[in-house]
Amino acid sequence: MVIKIVMGIFIIVLALTSWYMWHRRSGHFIIYDVGSNPRLGSILKWTSIALMLESILGVLILFLANKYMNLITLILGSMTILIFGLLINQKND
Repeated sequence: MVIKIVMGIFIIVLALTSWYMWHRRSGHFIIYDVGSNPRLGSILKWTSIALMLESILGVLILFLANKYMNLITLILGSMTILIFGLLINQKND
């Protein structure tokens, strides 16, 4: 039961992160000006879409599969955020 509650919170955080990225894809995202960097807008858009799909998949897994299948949601969400962090900090050398 505790795992379902914690995974539910994680899925909500993924969905809220996706929503925030989607609404900031053409303005300011944290300290970055997305309007001056179209590459950053594209990264935000695709990361937002991926996180929302992972949130939907996570809800399905949460209610239909066993508790060990929730690792799929954790791994996908963590890898998506890791890749986003690496892409956003990549230098244009």
